[in-house]
Amino acid sequence: MVGPFPGVPYSFGALRQTYGPLFVRCDVCRRYARLYLAAIRDTDYRTKTFSCCRCGTDGALAITEPSTETGMRDYQLDQVDGPQHHPATVARLTGPPAPAHRLSAKHYGAKAPTR
Repeated sequence: MVGPFPGVPYSFGALRQTYGPLFVRCDVCRRYARLYLAAIRDTDYRTKTFSCCRCGTDGALAITEPSTETGMRDYQLDQVDGPQHHPATVARLTGPPAPAHRLSAKHYGAKAPTR
């Protein structure tokens, strides 16, 4: 019989204990990297996001190696030592939020064009 997990619930360590090795993949670049958990083992996985250090788009957490999945055989392992944040990702996360909808002329304090 298996006992309860001794670690922190909802942590990356719990995911690794349950599923094995974890990967982060970029669907734009078709690359992936193994996720090493030294610094984030006890961190809640629901609070973290990942991004590609090559193109800056959102990365997805994967529990299987992407290149072994059907339809994903063209994904390349791209393990980078000391990856840095892509400038576009830094701007997206730290810059002003993009408007969710287009504002009309009255919101800008200007007169609407006459026809």
